Amino acid sequence: MTDEPNPATPPPPPMPALRADSRDPQGGFEPLEGGCDLPNIMNKLLKRPLSLIYSLETDEDGRQILLRLLLISIASLVIFGLVVGTFSWQEQIWAAPLKIVSGLLFSGLICLPSLYIFACLGGLDAKFRTIVGVLCGLIALSGLLLVGFAPVVWLFSASSTSITFLGFLLLSLWIVCAGFGLVLVFHAGRALGMTNTAHLTIWCGVFLLVTLQMTTTLRPIIGTSDHLVNFQEKKFFLSYWREQLNGEYEERDEREEEPGASEL
Repeated sequence: MTDEPNPATPPPPPMPALRADSRDPQGGFEPLEGGCDLPNIMNKLLKRPLSLIYSLETDEDGRQILLRLLLISIASLVIFGLVVGTFSWQEQIWAAPLKIVSGLLFSGLICLPSLYIFACLGGLDAKFRTIVGVLCGLIALSGLLLVGFAPVVWLFSASSTSITFLGFLLLSLWIVCAGFGLVLVFHAGRALGMTNTAHLTIWCGVFLLVTLQMTTTLRPIIGTSDHLVNFQEKKFFLSYWREQLNGEYEERDEREEEPGASEL
């Protein structure tokens, strides 16, 4: 006798409406391999980041992935902040890491509701946990890239006294690193079935503006000041950058006008 399939057996439940994105150059949208330990999560974040998003949406241990991504974010930003703090030393050796970590995490927190709303408007049908994971992946990936640039920042902080130049370097590096993280947001949105990524474009611009304004809100991050944080004097980040640039030019002109300056 041969066993025949029972026609009354119900078919297996369908998988969520997820699709692999063939345009993703960083890795496939597939189950996570190798477990949820910290080294594997870091490796997958750099090589196959969409596998983390897939596991967040389909697996029950998504909380472990979220915690690992958050830990990677904090550790990376602390390391980068310590390098930034070596420019001025003194209290900045601990204040700079604290400001960078708290500033970026707070920026992500206040931008999370708009990310979820814009993703839903774009046709994304995913768990809220997955959206949080995408945001954590953005910050974690950007943090790892910043750590990669930390030796470059250390070189200029040890050999240069120009706060304006170092500030321009740090902002440029942040925009570059955040750009790679934002690309991950777009890939995750398409892989999760998002039909219109124009909403994500708007959100990415808002996120960058928030992080740039946070550098002014938590000033000084480089250099020294009488106040650890200046919340009383409110300024837009472009106005603050212009004032810093003009102030450095004025100080340089004053040094050049001092007697004997031409002999130096």
